[in-house]
Amino acid sequence: MAHHRTSPGSTLKPQLFLPLAESNALLALSGSESTPPRAPVASDATGELHKIASGFRKWTSTRTEGFPKMPVEKQLYSAFRDLVLIVMHCLRGIVLEPPEGCCLLLPYSKGSDFKPVDSNETDKLDQVLVVRAWDSSVAGVAQPKYADTFAVVEVKRVEKVSFDGSSRAVRDGGAVLQKARQQLVRYNRQVYEHQHNRMLAWGLTVCDSLVRTCLFGPDRVLSSGDIDVATPDGRSVLVGLLVNLCLCEENRRGYIPTIRQHENAGGRYWTIRCNRISSSGEQEPEMATFYSRGPTMAADRNFGRHTRGFPVAERLEDIDSPMLFAKVAWHYVEGGAASEQHSELLHRDISTSTILVVHSPLAGTVHGVLVDFDCAISVGVDRKARPERTGTLPFMSVLNLEANWRERTELDDWESLLYLVCWLATFGINKEDRKSPPVPVYSRTHH
Repeated sequence: MAHHRTSPGSTLKPQLFLPLAESNALLALSGSESTPPRAPVASDATGELHKIASGFRKWTSTRTEGFPKMPVEKQLYSAFRDLVLIVMHCLRGIVLEPPEGCCLLLPYSKGSDFKPVDSNETDKLDQVLVVRAWDSSVAGVAQPKYADTFAVVEVKRVEKVSFDGSSRAVRDGGAVLQKARQQLVRYNRQVYEHQHNRMLAWGLTVCDSLVRTCLFGPDRVLSSGDIDVATPDGRSVLVGLLVNLCLCEENRRGYIPTIRQHENAGGRYWTIRCNRISSSGEQEPEMATFYSRGPTMAADRNFGRHTRGFPVAERLEDIDSPMLFAKVAWHYVEGGAASEQHSELLHRDISTSTILVVHSPLAGTVHGVLVDFDCAISVGVDRKARPERTGTLPFMSVLNLEANWRERTELDDWESLLYLVCWLATFGINKEDRKSPPVPVYSRTHH
């Protein structure tokens, strides 16, 4: 993973009024002994911070008070959430000039386990940290997705205490931690499956007052030591970790900066910035932006090289609009055939699988691309008869079907395109069209 220096614009400076009070709260939370003098703040803002802070005080005082205050595991979900929220509140008020690429890490809003809305498994998560833009509202996320998850948080209790404190059960701490790590490994497969720009994944385990961070690399899992939030030093380390993860560069958080996820009315799509490859096979110096609906080869596993294969186009079978197909076909008529004449090549296999649809979401354009030239032949000066039958049967030209000795020309490819149009008009563009009932004759002739 490439490392870059931290941006100089990420310095923390207290401002007047509310930001200074937030600075006090952050320093007190991290266990600093020296706290700047207070400044007047709005009572509602102060009340909001105290309300959030009260949620995790029982968690951070479990060891100093001598007995656990949170006998139920789910109470730790809310305690972790409240600690993260107050750090985000304070951070937003302290950072004057946020560096480029900074973000907020927000937790799940409720104090119960949940299933991410885009999950294709039955597993429920305890807590998550979700990436949000720096100017987003600091609040818990109501419906987290794996697609937005920065880190999965697995919570366990080593010592279970009944609500009334009458009974206790102490488990093996090492076994509990190992089980938490195993669950993180399983959940992170979903993170890689939904985030095609992820090269490293993060996870946190919370066992009573002890927090550990895990970094999942391509060949190993790195784990921190125990971060005890019941001590000032432990809180300082955890707060520092959250702050630095928000302010650092994207690649330090485990993302590939040249691959980005976007969403519009048509759904999710990806932009990939990379260098073009010239016809001679050399890499061009200028970066180009390519668009894709998603990879055909995903990296949905924890270890190994996280290599993705992004098609920059769609198959005809994946589009759902006859008008869209008409545009693609016309683009071939306008440009594809002319390109064949210029290159003096015959494709000889025009079919539903050899014409791809390329979208340019920002420009709002669409065009067709002819691929798979395995059957192509040269029709230059040295033209020769090709009697062999080549191509996809429903779309072969008559000469091709008959294995005729007559010379093949551009008209054979045009003829195949005509058969392709007739085929799609008869049987439908995609599988959904073929499942739909036929339109009655009277509804087509009487409007």
